[in-house]
Amino acid sequence: MQIQESRLRVLLVPDSVYWVTGTIAKSIARFNPWIEATIASRVVIDTMLNERPELIRNFDLVHFICPYASKDWLPRFRDFVPCVTSHHHVTDWELLKHNLEGDAIIVGASEWAEDLRARGAQMSRVFCVPYGVDVEKFRPPTDAERAAARSKLKLSADVIVIGFFGKNSSNDDDRKGIDVFSRAVIELSKRMPELAVLIVGPGWQELADSLKAARINCVWVPFVRELESLAEMYHALDFYWVTARVEGGPVTLLEAMSSGVCCLTTPVGLAREIVVDDENAALLPFNDAEGFAEKTAALINNPKERARLCRNGRRTILEKMQVAVTSRGVKDVYAKAFENFSHRNHGRSEVDIASLAAGGDTNQRDNELQNIPLHGFPIELHRRVKMLETLGWAEHLILYHDQSQLALQLVLWEWFHNPFSLLPPRVLLRRFLPVSIVAKIVKLKHGSARDARVLPSYSTSEKV
Repeated sequence: MQIQESRLRVLLVPDSVYWVTGTIAKSIARFNPWIEATIASRVVIDTMLNERPELIRNFDLVHFICPYASKDWLPRFRDFVPCVTSHHHVTDWELLKHNLEGDAIIVGASEWAEDLRARGAQMSRVFCVPYGVDVEKFRPPTDAERAAARSKLKLSADVIVIGFFGKNSSNDDDRKGIDVFSRAVIELSKRMPELAVLIVGPGWQELADSLKAARINCVWVPFVRELESLAEMYHALDFYWVTARVEGGPVTLLEAMSSGVCCLTTPVGLAREIVVDDENAALLPFNDAEGFAEKTAALINNPKERARLCRNGRRTILEKMQVAVTSRGVKDVYAKAFENFSHRNHGRSEVDIASLAAGGDTNQRDNELQNIPLHGFPIELHRRVKMLETLGWAEHLILYHDQSQLALQLVLWEWFHNPFSLLPPRVLLRRFLPVSIVAKIVKLKHGSARDARVLPSYSTSEKV
C-alpha cells in the first residue's frame, strides 16, 4: 500500500460531532497536522458511503472513535484500509466484542486495557491514549467570568453549585450513578440549604424534576453546541461530582479539574490514574451518597482546603492530560494498524508513519479546523454532510432524550439554510407528525396500500 499524499487520509468516526467523541476526533485532527482528516458520524457514513461506495477509496485509514459504528462498517472497510477501533468502557460486551477485530485498539484508561486482556485481546494491538482536555478553553475563570456565567444561568453569587454534565442515553444500567447523585444532593441540601445543581446534557428531565420536587434549585441546560459555551458552564460551579460506577474517562472530570473546579469522584476510568485523594480531588467509594454529601460539606466549610484541591487539580491536568500532548499518541496506534493490515494482506507496508508525523504545520492546521474537516468528501457534498450531522443529532435528541423542542429548532435551522432540500421536511414528517398521518403520506407517495409506518430514511440520493 502506497500513500500518494504527504498527509495520511484518515476517516474519524464519532457518534456525533456534537458530543464527546466528536471532540476527541477534532482534537486528533487538530494536533496531528500530518493527518488529512475527515470527521463523519455513523449517520453520515451510512448515507454517503451507501450512496457513493467508491468514496471508501478516499481514505488510507479509518478510526472508529464510536465503538458501535464499527459493528457494520469494520467488515466493509478492513479489506481496503487499516482500521482502528475503540474500547471506552463496557456495559454489554455483546455490543462491543467486534472491536477486537481492529488492526489496533485504543483505550482511554488502563482499566480498560486490563479489561481487554481479560477478554483475550491480542495486547500488542492495544494502546492507551488518554483523553485529554484543551487547557486553554477549560481554565479557571476570572471573578468577572464567574459572575457572568452565574448571571446567565440565574444563579446567585453566594449559592453553592454542584455540577453534573452528560447525556442520559449514555447512562446504561445507571452506570453514571444518578441514584447516588440524587441522594447525595438531597442529603447535602439538609446541611447546606443554599445549594443549587447545574445539569448539562440532554435527557435529564426526570432528574431535574425530582430535584425540584425536593425543593432544590436545579438548573438544567439540555444542549450546549459549542465547546466554548460548555467551558463557560464550568465557570459557574463550586464542585463537580462523578458518582459513576463505570466510565471510560470521564472527560468531564478532566474538564472540571482543568477549569479549577473542586472535584469529588468515584475510582472510575482515568480517575484511578490521575486523582490522589485529598491532594488534587476527593476520591470516594462507589454508591456512597452520604460520603459525597459529608465531604462536600466539609470542603464548603474549609475554603482554603478547597482552593488547594482546585489548584492542584489544574496542575495535574497541565502536567499530564493536555490534549495537545495526549492526542499525538495516535501516531503509534496508526503505525501498528498499518503493520497488522500489511500482515493480513501478506504484503509489506510502505507507509512510514514516523516520517509523516515529523512534518506538518500546527498553525496551518488550526486555521483549517475552523469547520469540521471533510477532506474525504467532494466539496459539492459538504453542505449535505453537515446537514446530515445536524439532522441525525436532532433525531437522536427526539428518540433518546425527549428533547423535541430543541430538535425542532435544529431541523428548522437546517431547513432555513437549505430551503430547497427535502431532508429537513422529511425529518419533520417522520418525527413530528402522528404515525397514522405519516403512513397515509407514504401510501399516497408510492401509490399503494402497503404498510408503511414511517417515511423512508433521509439517506436517499437527493443532492443538496
